[in-house]
Amino acid sequence: MNSGSTVSRVPPESVALHYTGFFSPQNITAMGEVIKVFLENQQAPVKVRRRLFSSFVEIVQNILRYSQDSRVMIHAEQDFRFGTVSLRVEGDNYVLESSNQVDEVACEQLRYWLDLLRTMSNEEIKQAYRVGLRAESPATSKGANIGLLTLARDVSEPLEYELRPLESSGYATFWLKATIHQD
Repeated sequence: MNSGSTVSRVPPESVALHYTGFFSPQNITAMGEVIKVFLENQQAPVKVRRRLFSSFVEIVQNILRYSQDSRVMIHAEQDFRFGTVSLRVEGDNYVLESSNQVDEVACEQLRYWLDLLRTMSNEEIKQAYRVGLRAESPATSKGANIGLLTLARDVSEPLEYELRPLESSGYATFWLKATIHQD
């Protein structure tokens, strides 16, 4: 048995991480460790690792902060919110996907921001990011409201999304896809 570490390559069409359930800071940290090891084993360039990890953090923080699923649990003043996140290799790309429920107001805000981001150049996204860092957080935001800008800045292709209304509930499933090239 070899006592040294070996680098294993993951097949080109494979899932590195898939999680559906309640999100907490603790399990986000554990998933982050899995992703770090996965990227090390993939021998991903440092720039790609940074962009992918940053995108992962933004996606899971959005679930933790904004998911409106009725299965939310509260324990010791901490919310545990329900959603799904996955990371897979698809050809020469890393693909992060997430889904969670959002209310109708959030749907309109998400649609506005994501459609706008899809039309912006990389330079416009970087400029909006710098402006967002200096701006006050809107009342509807639980953070600096720059999460989508961070994602748009770090991905290799425009963010993809879908908002699927859930019948007679006032909620929709929000699906988000972020693609980062391996080069």
